[in-house]
Amino acid sequence: MKVEYNWSKISPKPDDKHGVPCERSSHGLSILKNGKLIILHGGEQIARTPLEESQTTWAALNENGEWSWKLIQSSSCPPSRVAHAQSVHQDSVYIFGGRQGIAMEEAALSDLWKLDCSGDTFVWQKIEPKGQIPEARSFHKMLCVGSSLYVFGGCGASGRLADLHRYDIESNTWYTLPASNLLRGRGGANFMTFDSSKYLGVVAGFCGEESNDGHLFDIEKGVWQEKDINNELNGLRPRSVCISASFPSIGVSLIFGGEVDPSEKGHEGAGGFENDLVFLDEDSAKYQVSHPAPSNESWPETRGWSDGASLDNGDGSGKLYIYGGLSGDDSAPKRLNDLWCLDVKKQ
Repeated sequence: MKVEYNWSKISPKPDDKHGVPCERSSHGLSILKNGKLIILHGGEQIARTPLEESQTTWAALNENGEWSWKLIQSSSCPPSRVAHAQSVHQDSVYIFGGRQGIAMEEAALSDLWKLDCSGDTFVWQKIEPKGQIPEARSFHKMLCVGSSLYVFGGCGASGRLADLHRYDIESNTWYTLPASNLLRGRGGANFMTFDSSKYLGVVAGFCGEESNDGHLFDIEKGVWQEKDINNELNGLRPRSVCISASFPSIGVSLIFGGEVDPSEKGHEGAGGFENDLVFLDEDSAKYQVSHPAPSNESWPETRGWSDGASLDNGDGSGKLYIYGGLSGDDSAPKRLNDLWCLDVKKQ
């Protein structure tokens, strides 16, 4: 599969009163309204310290081809947090979990919130679900497939998790799904769909070490595949806290950057980061190629602990937006507030 791709940096017009979002990592990013609205929520400017509520939620709006920032202020917003999971269903952004404390098990959350973006004013609502609510966690991942939100892994009071949960939006109910005996618990995994959303895929993540293994969950059958896809991922450099996306109409799934060498200071520091662009086959999850950052092109700098949001146009083209993250090293960790767009197109 031959694919054209191009990075471009976006500099939205500042909010008239509030400027632009601060530098942050461990946040969430979502795209709605056919690519005309980006929602940025949560994160940290200081390691493991949630942002003040006045900086928590921002919208980037595209009107007539021009982007502009708008601070979203609401009296009903969720408590500030880092390392939550975020996903989109229709015109709403859902967030689940995260934590408010410094230690892995400290002040972790298991709450579910919805930001309704269907009107001119965006409204937060706390959801009171039924069913088997997942344990509190951070650095987990969440995907929306159909009318279900799927939550995988992360860091909880019992350590790194490898569990999978489904929230049915229509019935407002959580369900615990079967576990895999092949999956190690992990935070910062890549969690994406494969084969036109027939499978959920877990690729890489931090399991006490950076990993590059892969596992598929059959959505229709409700079970994990009995065999891992590690052989298909030969060539993928072990990593975690990356940005990932799937584009079924193009036939590719992508992984951008991430942490490839953990910091000795843990989350307090900054390890070794990448800014390569990894292509996987969207049908089989097979590793295809890694493109390093060229020296003569506009390209995002190395980073981890970031987030991205993708849009498949359905015609063999799509976009991946990324915002912020952690760069630098232990001697000089640096949080970012840059916004980039990757245009992807089937040749």
